[in-house]
Amino acid sequence: MLTQIVYSSQKEIKTAVTALLIEAFPEEERPPVPLFFKNLQRKANRLIAFYDGKVFIGFAYLTFYKDTCYIFFLAVEKEHRNKGYGGQILEILKKDYQDYVLLLCYEEVNPQYPNYLERVKREQFYLSQGFKDNNLKTLEYGVAFQSVYYGNHKINFEDYKEIFKLAFGEGHDQHLKQL
Repeated sequence: MLTQIVYSSQKEIKTAVTALLIEAFPEEERPPVPLFFKNLQRKANRLIAFYDGKVFIGFAYLTFYKDTCYIFFLAVEKEHRNKGYGGQILEILKKDYQDYVLLLCYEEVNPQYPNYLERVKREQFYLSQGFKDNNLKTLEYGVAFQSVYYGNHKINFEDYKEIFKLAFGEGHDQHLKQL
């Protein structure tokens, strides 16, 4: 059974999350590590580390806006992938934030990309977890993303821009476009 710890500058969690952030997300899809942790000072952002016993499994980085909980980053340690942990984390988030619409973005699924099959697998995973196509594609810092949601309504681009600002701060939304 997974347990969760809300990050509040614990060094061991910061070290584990940093290593996983760098391993799981390409440089062009993640903020610099200092900015990642600095943004946690923003009231809208929350980092949750997940453990199985004393073993670090992964993390979720959340941003809250109105009735939306945006799962900005979700990652599971490489050696624990494909063991059901990602689904368990999503189930915990769906339960804990049941009064929110959960939003996730992932790399655009398009055969033009060399990791197309990986992208298809990721999309299929989210859909199998009850998420639905949000019909919103964005370009963020030059990377194309598409989104899914879990809840009672889709998220429009205007709200997504506000979420982006809350997560990263004013000015970062200039690197965000709707496709």
